[in-house]
Amino acid sequence: MKNTFLLFIILISTFFKSQSVIIDIEEPGFGKPAGYYQKDTNNLLDPFQGTYIYTNGNKSFKIVLKKMIKQPVGSHYEDIVIGEYQYTENGVEKINTLSNLNIVYSDQFLKHNIAGKRILWNNTRLWKCPQCNPNEKRLAVRIIDTISDRYADFLMRRTVVNGQQVIQTKINNISAAIWEEGTPEPPAFTLPTGEFTMIKQ
Repeated sequence: MKNTFLLFIILISTFFKSQSVIIDIEEPGFGKPAGYYQKDTNNLLDPFQGTYIYTNGNKSFKIVLKKMIKQPVGSHYEDIVIGEYQYTENGVEKINTLSNLNIVYSDQFLKHNIAGKRILWNNTRLWKCPQCNPNEKRLAVRIIDTISDRYADFLMRRTVVNGQQVIQTKINNISAAIWEEGTPEPPAFTLPTGEFTMIKQ
């Protein structure tokens, strides 16, 4: 009986210990116990929140980003940025997922069309930034094109241009299209790609 009680105490203390492990958002979670929490301790995600618009001739791309606290991701928790978007071309709305922004999914990362929390340093191969300040932090998330059902990297840098807050962005690394032989090829990636600037509203 004494051994059973001792085993119970050890299991309970291990459970609570794993629940209380908090690491910074920039620290990898490899080797951490189940239930750990990757927390945005320095509020690096906060400045990216908001509404941004990019226009180019007859094309308009609007995104809304929001920080979410302690979201379940697999067997642990993370602070993440989620978002949705609207894309218009020639005055015709091609995609509008903005109404999904406030839906609370069981897995926010997988269900929202913009989601992630990867912090980028200046020397990352994903997007070099020689003009960035030495300690400047940028953000990488995943964006899904709901028409082609393909995803891409969505990289963001906050800055000011002509007194206006903006995010300089890059959408690249589009996933390959997959379809069965004999069926029509899926549509091409619909959203803007490459580098462009979005103005904060």
